[in-house]
Amino acid sequence: MSTEPQFNERRLRLRAILNAQFSLLLAVCLLTAAVGVGLVFTTHVSPATETETQTMDILTVDTEHSHSAVVTESNPVFDIGTVLDDRNTYFTGVSPELDIEAETAYSASTDDVDLTVESVLVIRNVEDDIVHWDRHEQLATQDATSVEPEEPVDVSFSLDTTAIDETVGAIEAELGNSPGETETVVQTTVEVDGTVEGESVSETQTLEMELQHDGDTYSVSGDGVESTSADRTEQVTVERTYSPLRSIGGPLLAIVGIVGAVALRYGHERDEFEITAAESEYLSYRDDRSEFGEWITHIRLPQSVTEREAATAETLGDLVDFAIDRETGVVHDPDTGVYYAVSDDVVYTYTPPTAPLEVETEADEAQQTTGTPTEQPETDEAEQTE
Repeated sequence: MSTEPQFNERRLRLRAILNAQFSLLLAVCLLTAAVGVGLVFTTHVSPATETETQTMDILTVDTEHSHSAVVTESNPVFDIGTVLDDRNTYFTGVSPELDIEAETAYSASTDDVDLTVESVLVIRNVEDDIVHWDRHEQLATQDATSVEPEEPVDVSFSLDTTAIDETVGAIEAELGNSPGETETVVQTTVEVDGTVEGESVSETQTLEMELQHDGDTYSVSGDGVESTSADRTEQVTVERTYSPLRSIGGPLLAIVGIVGAVALRYGHERDEFEITAAESEYLSYRDDRSEFGEWITHIRLPQSVTEREAATAETLGDLVDFAIDRETGVVHDPDTGVYYAVSDDVVYTYTPPTAPLEVETEADEAQQTTGTPTEQPETDEAEQTE
């Protein structure tokens, strides 16, 4: 088993780059580490702040209609005096009067608010949101001052649904055929005035409950709870949030930069990146071989040619340049590994350097001891003949 150290051109080129660009690479690693540490600090240790515009509700008004009807006429189903409440449909014959309550309350961190609640009966003819005619009849009004938060303010009243139905019929008879549909609506308006958190507020809220007459029954429909808010905007300072990429990228950059800088410094102090003259010469030859490969042919030359008077080129590149100027080719003899440019009287030659042997590392010795195969050297045809 051979114990000779093997040649690895990739490793040699990496050492050459690290040796030539050590200062630049060290600066890049230190800069990367600094950027990473900065990102870690601003993201995880002391995040920056930013100003946001926030909208906050300072007052909320909630209003709702509730309704019920008392059975006043004898019938086989309901006892007289029975209260039917919050139904969709009521029976005109047994409970013609509808009792309605409009209740409102507000929530805010103040008690300096005045409320006005007004309910109106509206009979109107509407077509495609166009009101052709309407009639308003005030039902109830309540004014309340210095109302506390969550304190209810309500108005209550009763509607004779039979009388309303007759009124609608009389109006339509007087006006004749109306183009739209006639509606009967209980409309409640809530006005709020006061000072909330040092700011003057004035809000108006309107909600409707519709009565639909259908002969022996009438139905009730509405919007449920109507909620209206007064708000304000203010500038607030909040902690800036960052994307997961920055949260992960900062520590990663710091680790990569620090590890890279330490590794470069350690290798430099141990002279692991130093390139010998032989190694530098070999890399130059390999570069010329790659660059001028198209100018080189592989031919076994006769002894009569190789025994001519010879001139020696310093580099393979010099030999190729000379051959191009003389309009001749460069020949590589696979038997000798030598490169030739042949003229009438003189032969110009270049003998490539042999691949330098690397210093064995402990890992190399372990591989040789255990029989683990090492990477084979990268050679061209010239090195194989040598």
